[in-house]
Amino acid sequence: MTSPARTEPSDATISLLLSSLQAALAGGLGGAVAALLLLSIDGLQGWIWGEAVSQGLASQRPLAWYLAIPTATGLALTLLVWRHPQALLPEMTDTLRTLQQPEPGNAETGFRSILGGVLALLAGASLGPEALVTDGVVRVSRLIWRGQDRRVSAAALSGSLSLFHTPLVGPSVLLGQRGQLLWRWLPGTLAALSGFLCFQGLHAMGGGLNSVPYALPIQADHAPAALLSALVGGLVGSGCGLTLIGWRRWLHQRLAPQRPRWAPLFTGLMLGLALWALPLAPFSGEHQLSPLLLGSWQLTPGLMILSGAAKLLLVGLCLETGWRGGQIFPMILGGSAIGIGLHDLLPQLGTLASWSGSVVGGSLALMLPSPLVALVLGLTLLRGHGAIALLVGLLVGLLLKRIARRLQGASGTHGSSRP
Repeated sequence: MTSPARTEPSDATISLLLSSLQAALAGGLGGAVAALLLLSIDGLQGWIWGEAVSQGLASQRPLAWYLAIPTATGLALTLLVWRHPQALLPEMTDTLRTLQQPEPGNAETGFRSILGGVLALLAGASLGPEALVTDGVVRVSRLIWRGQDRRVSAAALSGSLSLFHTPLVGPSVLLGQRGQLLWRWLPGTLAALSGFLCFQGLHAMGGGLNSVPYALPIQADHAPAALLSALVGGLVGSGCGLTLIGWRRWLHQRLAPQRPRWAPLFTGLMLGLALWALPLAPFSGEHQLSPLLLGSWQLTPGLMILSGAAKLLLVGLCLETGWRGGQIFPMILGGSAIGIGLHDLLPQLGTLASWSGSVVGGSLALMLPSPLVALVLGLTLLRGHGAIALLVGLLVGLLLKRIARRLQGASGTHGSSRP
């Protein structure tokens, strides 16, 4: 009687296991680097602007302080990129594209870009930390694992995206890329999980709605009003996204050819004035979200809408004038503020959650390339508040985005036929 044949694991299985373990290690390291970086920035930001800012509230510094810190930072950014305009911190989408490149690039340029991103966040710019975190983590991973840049860097980036308080964002972002990263879904997911655990262990960033109770289900007799408010909010949010895109394009067309050296300095002055007049408009927004929806910001409806709109305009101004960072957190905070202001103006129509969720959904649909990433981010950072309204706003935004692309394509075709 013969003994059963012993099965040996295939080379493909061993390769997958090894790559998964390596991805989990890289993801944990990416989450740790992100947590330590943000913990340091939060501490310095609280020291500069006061403990109230760490709690998501308005700074209590004097007007001279509001003007001096951003203006001095604008001068520093001007000097930083004066002779090295390529040293600007890349946005998160640009960092994702660099995963296909085998080399990390010039070390001096990388140092300048990271330093510029840190200075912008410390000075209260209306920018999120995700661009700084992803670029820094990818550079660190490439220094550690040379020769395997693309695979390990993708895993490290997936773990670092735990700054959005969920391990789902990392795989969602990577799946939004093209072909070559799709087969790494399992390693990428393990990397995101390990990065999330490490991130939460080292750093509790205070974003999202950790202290806000979940909203009660909408009653049947209030459903029509909530649906109507979600549709209107989706249109408003889509308009916010289109406005920000157009605002950035207009600034780029005016500033890119000349590259005026005074542009970062001017933006610093605008940020200082905003800190004094519209304290909700500056800063990234991840700390401000909970107190905003808890009602700690006692603003009139008009001032609430103005603050949200100013935050979106400041995002575009910063990004196009040398103040570099992310735009996801400010977009969510700005959309929530506009939604709350509209609810205060029309309290009979819908709920606070339906207005906020739909405006955020509409704006994210226009600003993010992947609907899946927009949905995961919206649901996570709003902690499920206005989930149905968020989905409605997202669908409205996607529909308007498709219409806008068709109109732009038709206009381009028509324009190309002219002599």
